[in-house]
Amino acid sequence: MRTIALALLLTLACGKAKIDNASKPLSVPGEKVYAMHGKIVGRDTKENALTLDHQAIPGYMEAMTMDYIVRGAKVESLPPNGSTIDAKLHVTDEKGIWITDVVKSP
Repeated sequence: MRTIALALLLTLACGKAKIDNASKPLSVPGEKVYAMHGKIVGRDTKENALTLDHQAIPGYMEAMTMDYIVRGAKVESLPPNGSTIDAKLHVTDEKGIWITDVVKSP
């Protein structure tokens, strides 16, 4: 009986799926949003992140290459590496930074 109860507990514990980055809220209260323009140079499907070589973001950061978590889309469905894109950068004091609305630039 104990073995069955332990197996059931393990099954329930393992069944709890953490929310993946793509499913997290697109925006949160108190955030700042900046327009981004850059080039996709890599991606991490496990973390749902893109590596972007982006232009300076006035009022926030200089041009650089950096990894960004993507929310609202799976990175597999986004434009291929080497594509120039536009996106929205979301910044908060407590929740970090992430991008949304990634689209291929015209």
